[in-house]
Amino acid sequence: MKIGVIKDPKQGEARVGMTPENVKILVEAGNEVLVDDNAGAGSGFTNEQYIEAGGKIVDTDTAWTADLIVKVKEPMESEYHYFKKGQIIWGFLHLAANKACVEKMMEVGVTALSGENISINGVLELLKPMSAIAGRRAVNLGQYYLEKQHGGEGILLPGIDGVEAGTIVILGGGNAAENAADMAVGIGCHVIILEVNEKRIKQLQDRYKDHNVDVIVSNTENLEAKIKEADVFISTILIPGAKPPKLVKEYMVESMKPGSVIVDIAIDQGGTVETIDKPTNHADPVFTKHGVIHYAVPNMPGATPRTATIALAKGNVSFLKEVSVKGLDEALKADESLFSGLSIYNGKVVSKALADSIDVPYTGVGDVL
Repeated sequence: MKIGVIKDPKQGEARVGMTPENVKILVEAGNEVLVDDNAGAGSGFTNEQYIEAGGKIVDTDTAWTADLIVKVKEPMESEYHYFKKGQIIWGFLHLAANKACVEKMMEVGVTALSGENISINGVLELLKPMSAIAGRRAVNLGQYYLEKQHGGEGILLPGIDGVEAGTIVILGGGNAAENAADMAVGIGCHVIILEVNEKRIKQLQDRYKDHNVDVIVSNTENLEAKIKEADVFISTILIPGAKPPKLVKEYMVESMKPGSVIVDIAIDQGGTVETIDKPTNHADPVFTKHGVIHYAVPNMPGATPRTATIALAKGNVSFLKEVSVKGLDEALKADESLFSGLSIYNGKVVSKALADSIDVPYTGVGDVL
């Protein structure tokens, strides 16, 4: 199979979908790998390293002629003209936040494999390291924007002897939330986690029983009360394949402390904060509304591309090898985990969560595969 490794044009995105090690594995499996010129430069991988691994360095137009396209993020509008019937596009696509891209894929007859939806034994394993990075960075970003020169409250989030640390409120109790909480606990913050699942609440309570962490039921009443205490509010809600609801209402944001900070990790999939009507980017990451600083960059791990690329490449190579060696249909039939990442098949939306989120026709996968 001909595989194209694309240099993502999204602002601030320096990750790449495959390392030279991945390229070597796929070439040795009998594939031809076309690597977009300098696709790995932002992550510290040179053209020479890809060539030594057996890849071919090509221009962007040529890389997009491949049968299997490996990206990090969803295709940009500037890339839609590259789509071709039967082409497979792999990446963290977050299509529920991108109806225009879905409609173009449907029109052309593209297949989309959404790495963020791939579930292994009930865990979103490919997304897990990206969520970890985003969760940890969210605390660092909170510290940064709380400083007065950035418009923040002017507090030192970890505090000092004799002056208490700030409070971080986290909506959701998944992987990103746990990593954010670990960072916050590590610097001495008071942490409040709001989670809906009773079993997960108990797990988190056990994990943080010796720390200054409150884990409580996530409901409107508790969210209304606790968001007022937040110096940094981190939203981590993700619903695989679907847009999350706008749980954080505008009146809640209005009730927050002036100069406090919101970091919406969920913005990739559409976000949960009503006052964020569109994503920001690494070049212009924040805006202020109702006196609250909002950070809404959808590709947060793109700021640490070396770490992120190595992590994501470890996760995706086995799936890419399966598809390239067996062919897509046989690979999907043989691997339940890979199947869980299938969003669009030859132009048909086969993810009900995606179809419902953006109001497009849904086709049962059994009708097309």
